[in-house]
Amino acid sequence: MDVVDWDRLNELKSDIGEEDFADVAMLFVSELTEHLDRLTAAPDAASAEDFHFLRGSAANLGFLSLVKACSIAESACISGQPVDLVGVRTAFDAAMAEVSPKMPELSAAA
Repeated sequence: MDVVDWDRLNELKSDIGEEDFADVAMLFVSELTEHLDRLTAAPDAASAEDFHFLRGSAANLGFLSLVKACSIAESACISGQPVDLVGVRTAFDAAMAEVSPKMPELSAAA
């Protein structure tokens, strides 16, 4: 599976406009980072809503592997199964590693 849907990310950039894209994308990345940091600090407090939120933000950025990891984690929460928080964080890190060379401004928000 691809880590990043570049078509989606470029579509977002086109929709928002070149000038505002960096600010909006940095906001998404910052919110993802903050939310993941909170979950990492208190994994037992993780809820399906947390992963639903993360999945939505990841989908907006085209972070495909993070969308999948969040969907799995959300389903696990709903069914009372253990959540693979490490897998979610790893998917986020992989997406950031892929976009950072082409969009270094996003790394600053992480």
